[in-house]
Amino acid sequence: MTEYFDEEGLLKVIKIFELSGEISKLNWGWNNHPEPIRRAHELMNKGQKLYVEISEYEQRIGSKLGMQQKKNIEDAMEEMGKLIPYMKNKIKPTELTTS
Repeated sequence: MTEYFDEEGLLKVIKIFELSGEISKLNWGWNNHPEPIRRAHELMNKGQKLYVEISEYEQRIGSKLGMQQKKNIEDAMEEMGKLIPYMKNKIKPTELTTS
């Protein structure tokens, strides 16, 4: 029996890697980016939508997916998650002073 792979799952992995690349570029050029906080919000919004897409995909196709395709998606998500702490370290909360 051959393991099930589909195009939609591959596209999900590609989207994860594309978003990972965008996050890496922002992390790398944080100090030179004109609006890094705004861009971080945009990327986190994209990430949130992507996680929802992947959850919906898993609900629809999960039972058909082979172990390798599931692993590919999980590994890509895990790798993207490793980038978030680097971005988090660059964010400095605005300190409000009271008079």
